[in-house]
Amino acid sequence: MAIETNIWIYWFFCAIATVLVIFNRKFADTLLSPDLNSPQKDQNYKISLILGWVFTLLASAIYILFTAKKETGSYELTDLIGFSFFNGVLEQFMFIFWFLVGCYLAQKKFAKHSMVIFVFGYIGYFLYSGLIHPLFWFQVLPDHEPFMPMAFILPLMSIFWMWLFWRYRAVVAISIMHIVIDFLTVGHLHFPWFESIQLI
Repeated sequence: MAIETNIWIYWFFCAIATVLVIFNRKFADTLLSPDLNSPQKDQNYKISLILGWVFTLLASAIYILFTAKKETGSYELTDLIGFSFFNGVLEQFMFIFWFLVGCYLAQKKFAKHSMVIFVFGYIGYFLYSGLIHPLFWFQVLPDHEPFMPMAFILPLMSIFWMWLFWRYRAVVAISIMHIVIDFLTVGHLHFPWFESIQLI
């Protein structure tokens, strides 16, 4: 595969985070919403899931339409599929890890109120995501000029991702969303699929 060595190294650290989350899942569950079995769970889950998909696909579409490519990458389709799967799963667990760190700090130091814990969890995720994208992903992905409003769109999307995890433990659902957005956006950088519809 043509996936860069730096990305494999990053995934190694993501895999460590994945193992930590999985082997500490019982403790992690104590940091999450206590309302898992509420009477409205199924209906509210469906609404949250739909909103998660809407914002995932919306973010993907806006990225494709407005991200200015300066070069086209060299991935083959098999590379893209492998990248999307491994990154969609492993990086999502890294996101979850830092979300749980924020939840733990809030529960330990500041408050027992569940929504306050969620907010601190999201801050933990946001700080990590806000650093890893400019410091790492912008360096290893094909040269491109990011569409600045994505700095607001992606956090909005990720609120629904973290809500689905925190409220419903929907790890599989948000991992699939991550796989899809990676396939579409990284595919845009490596293939000419969407160039005819680009607005920039």
